[in-house]
Amino acid sequence: MRVRLAEPGDVDRLLELMRGLARFEEYIDDFAVTRESVLEQGFGDGRLFTAFVAEQDDDLVGMAVVYTIPWTYTLRPKVVLKELFVVEGARNLGAGKALMAAVVSHARSIDAAELIWTVMEGNRAAEGFYRSLGASPDLKWNNWSLSLPAQAPRDR
Repeated sequence: MRVRLAEPGDVDRLLELMRGLARFEEYIDDFAVTRESVLEQGFGDGRLFTAFVAEQDDDLVGMAVVYTIPWTYTLRPKVVLKELFVVEGARNLGAGKALMAAVVSHARSIDAAELIWTVMEGNRAAEGFYRSLGASPDLKWNNWSLSLPAQAPRDR
């Protein structure tokens, strides 16, 4: 198992992994990510996210997608793990742990004060996995959301 930064040549398989997570978490009907959006927002100087991929036998079997909140109350960045997904056939082979180790290393490299993420309600396997890494739920905060309609292209 090898973990590395995703490269533009990985975009098609990375998009498949993102779709796999969307199916698992049941938001595939709202999934709007395209090959072009991954290339535009995940690579280059103005990228909005960083992706790590787990590779086994020349196939990408997992991904971790993170973004950074550059300024917080600690005056240090905060890294947000937005997506972690390993294909079913590669689970329990160390891909998830290797991806998380890469994410932690990345967070430390930018002197982040914290690494945060959310876990889908009822995903006990994920909770157990994260606990095995030494993580614990943040009982101080709960997530809220407000859905906003898309703006017409001319309004953006």
